[in-house]
Amino acid sequence: MQIREATVDDLGQVDMICAASGRARWTCEMIAPRSDRVVLVAVTQGEVAGVAKTHLHPNPEGSAPAGHYLGGVVVAPAFRRRGVGSALTRVRLEWIWSRDSVAYFFTNEHNTASIRMHETLNFRPVARFSEIRGVTADDDRSELILFEASR
Repeated sequence: MQIREATVDDLGQVDMICAASGRARWTCEMIAPRSDRVVLVAVTQGEVAGVAKTHLHPNPEGSAPAGHYLGGVVVAPAFRRRGVGSALTRVRLEWIWSRDSVAYFFTNEHNTASIRMHETLNFRPVARFSEIRGVTADDDRSELILFEASR
């Protein structure tokens, strides 16, 4: 498996992964290179197996701190539970560590697979919210947990 920066040429395969996963489609803007974030794809035998991104939030918002956040990760159903999400997350963290000493991510309190994977990467919960940066969980029926990791 190769992890590399995404290009606009990957958008067709990324769309198929999102559709197969019941997730919203990514746009050209979401995948286009920018200096304040990275968008990565995991490629196996020429096929995009997963996609993931980071976000830079330069200012605090409410109780959510400023900083680099791990954003969405979507893995094709045929490649799940094979380490694709973990590999994409490790490379995203390397990218963040080259710029900052702290990384954040948040997830729905019921997303145990994501929580476990991030805990193996030394993320620790720091707060619980009903909303973080405009995102809510389960139509406000669950909480989001904010996690932090330090280099």
